[in-house]
Amino acid sequence: MLHFLYKGLICSGLIMVFAFSSNGQTVISNIQTDYNSERMKITYDLQKINPQDSIYLQIESKTRGFLSVKTVTGDVGHGISEGNKKVIYWDYSLDGVKIAEEQIRVHIKVFSPSDITTKIGAGPTGAFASILLPGVGNMLVNHKIGLRPLITVSYLGLVGYGLVQRKKGNEQYAIYNRSEFDFDEAGAEPHYQQANKHRRQFYYAAQGAALILAADVIYSAVKGIQNDRLKRSQSRISLHYIGNTPALAYQLTF
Repeated sequence: MLHFLYKGLICSGLIMVFAFSSNGQTVISNIQTDYNSERMKITYDLQKINPQDSIYLQIESKTRGFLSVKTVTGDVGHGISEGNKKVIYWDYSLDGVKIAEEQIRVHIKVFSPSDITTKIGAGPTGAFASILLPGVGNMLVNHKIGLRPLITVSYLGLVGYGLVQRKKGNEQYAIYNRSEFDFDEAGAEPHYQQANKHRRQFYYAAQGAALILAADVIYSAVKGIQNDRLKRSQSRISLHYIGNTPALAYQLTF
């Protein structure tokens, strides 16, 4: 959940602000900036922020990229309540930064701990769902639907087509075996050929359905194993703060 805003003010340099909200929840508006030779002051209005979210500041130079922002005080960090005329101070002189005659962008961002948790699908047990019906396990392990129902439709279509062809083949073979054709080989032969044709179609359809089933089960199992590893990896990720800036920590075990 990231929001960034750029503020425009002509002083010794040019500071530009554009604003938008990415998730339609937290709203940062009415940005105002001012600065002198040592400190920059940023005011803003804040609505609909969650208690666990954090406010942090980034300053971007058109020519130098993102600047070192360390000495930041005011309404920044976690535990910031909503309201108007929130104030952030950046003592850029203490950070060894000079605001030159150049274009500067001020980013005010909202960070949520939920940003570090990606939605992860089911584990390898999701493959059992694909054994029952291909495509379902695929949806479970990917945690999304998309075009995956086409897997199910294709599988069921092939199974249905194959069963119809087998039935037709059996019917033609039954006609071929009728007693009326015992001494009429020429009359019986077309039914024999039709029976073989339908049975071949049945085998092709069965092979196609089996291939879809096997591929989907294998994919779902492999993807499920990857999901389990990713879940274990995420469990090692935690949110900490360096000053007022949120940072991610990853625990490695040797």
